Amino acid sequence: MRISACRRCSRQFYSPVLQFLVRKVIQGVLLLLITSAAAFVLLSSAGSDAFTSLRENPQVSAATIEKLRASYGLDRPVVERYGAWLGSAIRADLGESFYFQVPVTGLVLARFWSTAVLALAAIGIACLVAVGLSFANVRSRSRTLSALTDAVILLFASTPRIVISLFALAILVYGAITSVFWLSAVSLAVPLVAILLAQFNQSLGDAMHEDFVRTARAKGLSETTIILRHALRAAINPALTIFGLSLSALLGGSVIVETVIGRPGIGALTVTAVRNRDIPLLMGVMVVVSLAVWAGNTLAEVLQLINDKRIRASEAE
Repeated sequence: MRISACRRCSRQFYSPVLQFLVRKVIQGVLLLLITSAAAFVLLSSAGSDAFTSLRENPQVSAATIEKLRASYGLDRPVVERYGAWLGSAIRADLGESFYFQVPVTGLVLARFWSTAVLALAAIGIACLVAVGLSFANVRSRSRTLSALTDAVILLFASTPRIVISLFALAILVYGAITSVFWLSAVSLAVPLVAILLAQFNQSLGDAMHEDFVRTARAKGLSETTIILRHALRAAINPALTIFGLSLSALLGGSVIVETVIGRPGIGALTVTAVRNRDIPLLMGVMVVVSLAVWAGNTLAEVLQLINDKRIRASEAE
């Protein structure tokens, strides 16, 4: 009897999660096909390519430029070029960078991991500040701390990332802090702190007025225990939603932070690719970043499924 009950519980848990993952994989494939096709067409229709600037050099003839374009397949129709690129991309071959003259796959992945480590550090900083301040605010019920929390949200949300990056650069120049990594991580984390803190502080405050919290108080549990065991789990789902939606902004923010501070990563690589009209490199960046955002959003939604049985029930219907 107990074994059958456990099996039934396992099916109730894993079945919705598997159904969700299958649906997300299909959505991810369709997303990549649509975005890659649109990006390829737009980039190819921009009116210039990596060899356009050579026309301004009197020592390079028009015939030489056309030979270079032909050797890289830039003289072929857009549909044919996209088909060839897609076939190679399926085999994890994203072509060769015009500017760096190296395979795009290895270059983009190396820079992406650098930015991914930076983004994980930024997420850790943002979660630590958001959860810590929200917990202290709810636990103490202090008006002063509540006002401080509101001030942090307002200041961090209204400060442009370029200003934060320039401030971090000034700290590096004057030698107050010499760690480029941690300054970059803090610069990237500041806007995320504002978003997560605003959402989590509100969600945790609302959870403290729920019936299950009143029941826990009636049992004589301490406020700290109530927050950690009961209110925190109820408040985490909205924060996970915000986290998933913030991933693209986090990777986009790396363009400013890495360019200003001078840290090599996917953001700085994107700027280089745009400046040099390096279409294979831009396509590689787009594919890797799109996959990362999709994976991050999927992870956030899976964690919501695990955390809330009501969502699993809705998925099973």
